[in-house]
Amino acid sequence: MGFMIWPLVRLTHYKRYETIKFRLPMEEEIQSKPTNKPAFFLIVIFVVLIGALLLFLFLKNRSGTSSTTKTSNAKITTSQAQVNVTGQGFIPTVIEVKKGTQITWTNTDTSPHQIASDPHPTHTLLAVLNSPEPLASGDSFSATLEKSGTFTYHDHLNPLKFKGTIIVK
Repeated sequence: MGFMIWPLVRLTHYKRYETIKFRLPMEEEIQSKPTNKPAFFLIVIFVVLIGALLLFLFLKNRSGTSSTTKTSNAKITTSQAQVNVTGQGFIPTVIEVKKGTQITWTNTDTSPHQIASDPHPTHTLLAVLNSPEPLASGDSFSATLEKSGTFTYHDHLNPLKFKGTIIVK
């Protein structure tokens, strides 16, 4: 006694043992089986479009970062200095000024930032760089440097990401 389990397995039972026989489908069975080729092609097109979109976003983000880095590492020499605090860090990150120059940091980010001299968390390198409280969006903090040297500072609220350098001549 035997019966067919669709599509590929045929079981045959005998009195004391059973055997399983496998067979390949016949050509007419393959041709008569309905296919869903349009759905397959739509899935492939969808996957390719998603891949292209992700690649575009990756390249767009990558090019934006490099231009920010080039801008933020520029040295500026002036009698008055302006530093913008953005979501990416201090711009410019390095400034060169003369003694007596007033430096103003303006928070252009939506998050608060607090200017503080290195080292973190003691802030003892140059106390004049320590803002008394965090700067809200649009707030500014100014300091006048009367001592020559190279001074590093950071954002006290995010000391690993936001760092800057002032060179006073």
